Amino acid sequence: MDGIKAKMLKVLSAIPNGVLYSTADWHRLLGDDKREIRARLDELEAEGKIEIVKRGRPDKPLYKLR
Repeated sequence: MDGIKAKMLKVLSAIPNGVLYSTADWHRLLGDDKREIRARLDELEAEGKIEIVKRGRPDKPLYKLR
């Protein structure tokens, strides 16, 4: 697993259930490129490790640990 995905899973495991992060939140937390973050989020979703929560703006999905 690459570093970005490992950091995301570590953060999601440590926070209370129900806290949601957007791509912009991940960019602020990790400091990595938003395109890389989005690609890793898509991979984690495809692997069934996270889920997208459709709430608010459709262009700003929120993610949480599955």
